[in-house]
Amino acid sequence: MEVIMIRILDCSAVRVGLLVATLVGLGASDAHAQRAPDMATLDRGDGITKLGVDLGFTFLNFPPYESALRLEIYGQVVTKSGLGFYGALPLASSFGAADDAEDPLDLLPDNATAFGNLEVGGLYVTNVSPRFALVFRGGLALPTATSGRDAAATLAYATFPRMTDLALASDAWYVRLGISPLLYVDRLFFRADLGFDIGMDDNANELLRLNVGVGYDFGPVAAGLELANLGTLDDFGDDEDFIHTLAFTLRFMGEQFQPFLSVGAPLDDSRRDAVEVFIAGGIQIVP
Repeated sequence: MEVIMIRILDCSAVRVGLLVATLVGLGASDAHAQRAPDMATLDRGDGITKLGVDLGFTFLNFPPYESALRLEIYGQVVTKSGLGFYGALPLASSFGAADDAEDPLDLLPDNATAFGNLEVGGLYVTNVSPRFALVFRGGLALPTATSGRDAAATLAYATFPRMTDLALASDAWYVRLGISPLLYVDRLFFRADLGFDIGMDDNANELLRLNVGVGYDFGPVAAGLELANLGTLDDFGDDEDFIHTLAFTLRFMGEQFQPFLSVGAPLDDSRRDAVEVFIAGGIQIVP
């Protein structure tokens, strides 16, 4: 386990260093900042410049794995005009695959560590009122995901804590478009996401994102309930056109450091057969 984590940190540091440095170097602005806390399983775009690291752990019913880990480094810069830029890069590892005695014909995927797609893009935040904002974003997922059976399975099973970012799990080009209304009234906050992920390869599914989250800001900590809904024009197997996850998130609202903890599970019968529960944690830094 320690060897795998060292490899994860070493590889991710090299590939993500330039992205993080670029985002920081553009300069921070909080002209469009909202108090509304971020949600763990929904889109991240808002009016706040930030850098963050998320770590998600999915408990699975064997086979093919017993668990999967997802690490993601992300960031965004928002200028005074409301224009901004963002980027994200996930990394996944799987654990508990069948050994040779359990899978003599090698029909099941093996443990793997794999990069997901690098996503880069732009966003625009407009404050309709002091309590209501709209976020428009457009991005491109670059086909940097590790290819192969083991890597593909690892990325797919590790994505449940961020099901809305399934487009980053396949080695394919994606155009990612979305709009998100954000509302913050008397400590109550609300977010919805409507987005389309357009696969540019023949084997890449077109995806529809319909997410909603609501919560209460207690001051030092904010609590939220998040429903992520992902649809496809094809199907996800078992004749399902949508996948749903429900999560409860606590985010600690420090002035600069905002860690979070989240726990959730899929709502679909077929997904619950494979996934017991997922937990996630991380921290974002607000300059």
